[in-house]
Amino acid sequence: MARVSQAQIEDVRSRIDLAELIESYGHRVKRVGSRFVCCCPFHNEKTPSFSIDTAKGLYHCFGCGESGSVFTFVQKQEGLSYIEAVRKLASRVGVKLEEKEDPQARLRNRLFSLMTELSQFYHRCLVMKEATLAREYLVKRDLDEATQKDYVIGYAPKGMAIITQWAAKYKFTLDELEEAGVIKTPQGPGDKGYHRFGGRLMFSIADRQGRVVAFSGRQLVESKNSGKYVNSPETLIFNKSSVLFGFDKASKFIARARNREVIVCEGQIDCIRLHISGFPNAVASQGTAFTQTHARMLHRVADSALLCFDDDAAGHKATVRTAGILMAEGITVRVASLPDGDDPDSFLRTKGADAFRRIIDEKAESVVSFQIRSERAKEAHPDSADALGRISKAVLETISQCSNAVVRAALLDEAAQLLKVPVFALAEEMGKLPRRTVVPAESPVADDEEDLPPIPDDTGESAAIDSIEMRDAGDIIPPTRLEQAMMGIMISNQDDEAVALVVRELLPPKIFGGDFARDFAASWLAHDLPAFEKSLGDLERKWYAEIESGAGKSEASEMEPAHQMQEIARSLWHDYLRRLRFNTDNAAAQLEYQIAAKSLVRMRWPDFKAFVKNFKEHA
Repeated sequence: MARVSQAQIEDVRSRIDLAELIESYGHRVKRVGSRFVCCCPFHNEKTPSFSIDTAKGLYHCFGCGESGSVFTFVQKQEGLSYIEAVRKLASRVGVKLEEKEDPQARLRNRLFSLMTELSQFYHRCLVMKEATLAREYLVKRDLDEATQKDYVIGYAPKGMAIITQWAAKYKFTLDELEEAGVIKTPQGPGDKGYHRFGGRLMFSIADRQGRVVAFSGRQLVESKNSGKYVNSPETLIFNKSSVLFGFDKASKFIARARNREVIVCEGQIDCIRLHISGFPNAVASQGTAFTQTHARMLHRVADSALLCFDDDAAGHKATVRTAGILMAEGITVRVASLPDGDDPDSFLRTKGADAFRRIIDEKAESVVSFQIRSERAKEAHPDSADALGRISKAVLETISQCSNAVVRAALLDEAAQLLKVPVFALAEEMGKLPRRTVVPAESPVADDEEDLPPIPDDTGESAAIDSIEMRDAGDIIPPTRLEQAMMGIMISNQDDEAVALVVRELLPPKIFGGDFARDFAASWLAHDLPAFEKSLGDLERKWYAEIESGAGKSEASEMEPAHQMQEIARSLWHDYLRRLRFNTDNAAAQLEYQIAAKSLVRMRWPDFKAFVKNFKEHA
């Protein structure tokens, strides 16, 4: 990762004509006075309500509320991160970004090159005699040569010899192959190592920029000693929690789809079949658990989702779980159930795209309807009182995850009608569910500002920011991941006055979830961290040592330290408001905190500073 200065970002912003940019994406723009208008790119409308202010470089839709800058427009149209949008627009206007490379940039670039070349090598290996079963499988699944090339499908030869020869030819080392998760190098005398994917049909997994970062290898000969699929392990360039198969191709179609809807399926072939059958807005979770990071990725370009998973117990469970995660992120959900045990691939091959579209348009149902049907099918006597209790509890747990109060109310009303019980009874039971005092992971950042860098957890994954519960007096509360990131930046920038200004102005003591972060911030501002460390107990000292050891990671960020701290401040305020909301029984106060937290996400910096000042004075 590299850092781009704010001055360069502003230079790029100043060179972009927002109206021309929007028009280049196929939207007809018309001048009205000093502004431009067009039909909103983010929702369907016949009368233009999308206003473009080219002088300020900002847009706002008076129909759906979407607003932002040149960067957020490209982000949402193409599903890019903030810095990716900056790079794309910099290239468009001929600005060469001077990025400060992080220490691992060279290895990361080598791995990107390796995976790109290797995916093409695997694709070429499909013509080998050894790959006969792979070719036969592709013929059986009706995936022609053009599709194989477009999705870089290939075959991995057996053994270490060929892959070692390939590496030597393209000047990659065995250590780099191991770093990429492709091989396991010999560990001692007599150990020849092994090729992780040898003898398998290979699917290339790309990140949102279209770069190959991982592989999924399908078994061609059944073996009890090996799984049906073998996937790449976590690497420097691959994090399974932040990659969705097909997203690189689908993102622009999702943003332009009716209701900005994404189709979420389970497997690579299902996703490919949807794309080539006229449904290019599909992505696949590729056998890994759907995460909040996935939902957040989708929310950049999607407002709604259609889930189309396997019609079995595991598929039903995954559907409900995924729906909850998406609804928590603010994405509305529908479920499409295919008949006769079909998956999207088999259905589209045998019944065609028109039949699939009819199911989407006419038979897709809400997650509440789907879950009630599924739960009733599990019960021997679904109309009995005890069965009704179990079914209603499961459904209420799903509804309670929905972050949109209006949608949540509609789902509750639908559940009451389907279960044939009064809606007030369901509302009362939902109120008895364990209070959601834990703030959902990964607090949002402003759409038109840079994303915070991922914070690695102990397993090497980019973990979601930890959340905390309101504590009882005397409890020792560990710092959240967000607070750890904040402290890491402060330790690395102890004399940075811009960072200190953010702490003084935007981070009052009450915003922190525990004494550890609160006392650290006070000591840091007083330039007395040694005294803070001296006051710590054994457990707290361990936390501090871990934060100190990871402090340098903030240097790999794409933002200046003060800008990182601004984003962290915004997220900490969001978490603080959520804690206030979930820990009060006053309905009016809950609504006030909810509205404040929601508005906080899109506030520009002057408004955010004014908000903090006002809240500190009147809270």
